[in-house]
Amino acid sequence: MKIVDRGLNWIWRVLIMVGLILGVITPPMLLRLINQLKGVQSMIGWRIAMTILYFVVFFLVSFAAANAMRHYTGVYQLSKLQIRDWRLIFGGYLLIVILESSFEIINRLIYHQTQTQNNLAIKNLMSGSSLAFWMMGLSAIFLTPLMEEYVFRGALTNLFFNREWLKVLLSGLVFGSLHNSSTWPSFLTYVMMGLILATVYRLSGKIQVAIILHFVINAAAIGLMMLQLKS
Repeated sequence: MKIVDRGLNWIWRVLIMVGLILGVITPPMLLRLINQLKGVQSMIGWRIAMTILYFVVFFLVSFAAANAMRHYTGVYQLSKLQIRDWRLIFGGYLLIVILESSFEIINRLIYHQTQTQNNLAIKNLMSGSSLAFWMMGLSAIFLTPLMEEYVFRGALTNLFFNREWLKVLLSGLVFGSLHNSSTWPSFLTYVMMGLILATVYRLSGKIQVAIILHFVINAAAIGLMMLQLKS
């Protein structure tokens, strides 16, 4: 009976993650539809509805993932950040910059790519319309770090496995797999980011540490993209 209960419990956890991941990939799909309806007067109402839904999805997925994290950790209040936490954020960002630059060089030398497939997809979405430009830009900086950290770090690392290294590895692999990559250096870039974000979270025990680090990463990358597209 215990084996059956454990099996059902495991299936339930998988279903939770599948639902959350489907929520994570929904906003980009909505943004593509919004771009496709650009200039179609008869579809203005649908475009407004999808714009509202776009932001609602971020809220709902973040809320659901946060509740899953709280349920499986028993931690219902955020702890105050300490100096050690800010060091983890700074060190994590520095390590990501170094490793990302290394993978970028390898990608250029072997595959002659100047940017990842994921960044190209983001640029294409942002250049689809002025509305998409600001929606993608602002959400990627302020909403995506919140949603993705609650899903891939807060929920995922607390739903599966007992060993810390397996939790971190799972988080990195799932996170990397959900970013568009056409070469192995690009794939490893996002896996590496996921591993570092998961490590920072597990070491600090505070989800806001990973959220802040993710915010810094996205603010730098998306901010540069926005400047490039506007120039």
